[in-house]
Amino acid sequence: MKKLQRMLVATLAILLANIANALEIIDVRTDYWAGQEIVRSIQNGYIGIVDGNKFNPEGTMTRSEFVNALLKVINRQNEEIIKRSTFTDLNKLTPNLRSVVLSEQIQMAFGYPDKTFKPNLAINHNETMSLIANISKSDYVASDITRFKDYKEIPLWATRPWIKNVANGFYVNHPDALMFTPQNELTRAEAAVLFDRIANNLDKIKDYFRDLEVANEDDSTGVYLDFDKSNFIAENTLDLASFATNNKVQVYDNKKIIEAGNILVGTALDVVETRKDLVGHEYRFVAPNDVYTKEGTFLYPKGTEFYARVDKIGYSAWRSKPERSTVVFHKYSLPSGETYDMAGVPFTKDDKVIYTNNVLKPKHAKKLNDYKMSQKEYVLAVAHQMSPLTEFNIDKNKTIYILLTHDMVIPQNDSYLQLRTKKSLLEEDDNDM
Repeated sequence: MKKLQRMLVATLAILLANIANALEIIDVRTDYWAGQEIVRSIQNGYIGIVDGNKFNPEGTMTRSEFVNALLKVINRQNEEIIKRSTFTDLNKLTPNLRSVVLSEQIQMAFGYPDKTFKPNLAINHNETMSLIANISKSDYVASDITRFKDYKEIPLWATRPWIKNVANGFYVNHPDALMFTPQNELTRAEAAVLFDRIANNLDKIKDYFRDLEVANEDDSTGVYLDFDKSNFIAENTLDLASFATNNKVQVYDNKKIIEAGNILVGTALDVVETRKDLVGHEYRFVAPNDVYTKEGTFLYPKGTEFYARVDKIGYSAWRSKPERSTVVFHKYSLPSGETYDMAGVPFTKDDKVIYTNNVLKPKHAKKLNDYKMSQKEYVLAVAHQMSPLTEFNIDKNKTIYILLTHDMVIPQNDSYLQLRTKKSLLEEDDNDM
């Protein structure tokens, strides 16, 4: 009986394929650049025909149509809806309403900063790349997009998605292979090509998005932090400060490790006053920019906060008044709210904190740069000058260097890349998916 059922299913599949092949699409020539991908997208049910036997390859695709098709490509279109949408511009008449709600539920789509989705708006290349980047595996060793003539036209929020998708091959640029046209609206032909490439490379899609059983077993975030199953990918270089004692970053398939001796940059969110310190008091510093390695691997986003705690108070030998504080950085928090351990101190020389802003050429930093010796000799020469006991008075919004005293582990969790603050998105004056 089971053998007969399998034969019937196979026969039905062949009949459906023959029907699709027999269908004459009158507006797509046999030599059309995306002809084969269009036929396969129709056969697989990702995109339908319009006006009888037309495909309208140069027509645009709305945002709701795109997520509806993409859910079919990764086979998540039939998942149960268990959460209410937070998008404020949806109603019962919204096209592809179920798919839009589902795309938010599984964190494939995040909408705009004003909490709208704009389902009827034609989707452009930047937004398309952002959506695909949400579900694809990460760019541990990123691709170089500078060879494309218009890469500078990509807005800040879409830069990483483009880098990621070029690395994975999930992009299309016809007819000019060296042009992204990032602001252009996506055509139906381009969408068919993208869907076909994703369907043929599902191994590059995160397990959470292509395996319904795994997704239902885990929580809605799809976060996986199994550090015991790490595969080394590459060694990268971090160059936030040329005088850092170390610049190595170890990249794994589920984490990135910024080695001790690297220097990070943080801007003070609070006024720091040494003589008013109390043991246990915390100060916050924030990353002023997205941080990438020299090779292009993404490390952590703008808005990441570093927490510095007063560990000990140093008093004057002549007066019983606090004059110095032992200030240590002990944790960092991503914009999504996830918090992890770290260990570091303010980078100092001669007990003075070295600043990065308000000084065109930091005097102390320049002196350190003048050392003409090996890295090992350099570390020995300046180690005694890096005491965490510092005169630590800092104005709000002033930026300092942070010296890592232990390796800093960054879990591979792409959810925080999209859960960016409304303020930072509005500052970029652009859209995000």
